[in-house]
Amino acid sequence: MQNTVKQFITVVMISTAMLIISGCTVRLTEASFIAHDKAPVAFSTEFTQALQLAMPNNAIIPQSLEASDHVKLNGFFIDNPNSNTTLVFYQGNGMKIQPHCLSALTTLSTLNTDILVMDRRGIGASEGKPQIKNILSDAQQQLDYLQQHFQPEKIILHGYSLGSFIAADLARNNKVDALVLQGSATNADDWVDEKTPWYMAPFMTLEMPQDFRNIDNQQVVAQSYSGPLLVIAAEDDKEVPPALAEKLFAASKSANKQLIMVPNVGHQGMLDDVTTMQQYQDFITEL
Repeated sequence: MQNTVKQFITVVMISTAMLIISGCTVRLTEASFIAHDKAPVAFSTEFTQALQLAMPNNAIIPQSLEASDHVKLNGFFIDNPNSNTTLVFYQGNGMKIQPHCLSALTTLSTLNTDILVMDRRGIGASEGKPQIKNILSDAQQQLDYLQQHFQPEKIILHGYSLGSFIAADLARNNKVDALVLQGSATNADDWVDEKTPWYMAPFMTLEMPQDFRNIDNQQVVAQSYSGPLLVIAAEDDKEVPPALAEKLFAASKSANKQLIMVPNVGHQGMLDDVTTMQQYQDFITEL
């Protein structure tokens, strides 16, 4: 998400003078916000081997799913032989399994669960043109596939940054055992308000697709999802201000909820903190 955020804010700041003069509206579109590649790139043998070397006790099983519109989606199922719990990891905007996820997946593997991770459509090894509706539809299909083919006893949905909106939307409509929201905003409107400098606000009118407003993490945890919830935020996060995580946590109606505020890191690096991962492990153990 971070590179797209910076680009968006830069565009807004460059446009400030025009807005003051003309009162123009800044439009946030799916095509401009959701990162996408020109063409899919298959996972290399070297990367798959690197995953295996990082997790020698697990089986690294490539996955290829065909979406309802025949788009091919690719990723991995990381099988821990001692686990019947699957953690489904939803990456941030522009975050490809190769090369961006080796470290995160290696760290998550220390939780001793199985892991399902797929490149969302339009990025990395997956085909297609990303839109909010088809990204959510793909995620539902992947969750159905997981339940049918691997039949886990427990399912943990872990969404990072933009991926947190996918995880929360699935938690709204499916029975899952835990929801983990990392580097997450409450909703698009709050995030834009936090990211817009005060001196620009009087001159800026922002339009965004209704689909952006329909994915609302705060609404999910306040009205729809009441299961175990873990919110992970960073004290120095400049991309998604930690105040939004605190607001999200406060809105949750879950009886079993926990907020981890990671010190001295920004939007990246939260899972590198040893204490955070120990608290994460404790959270899973208690499910």
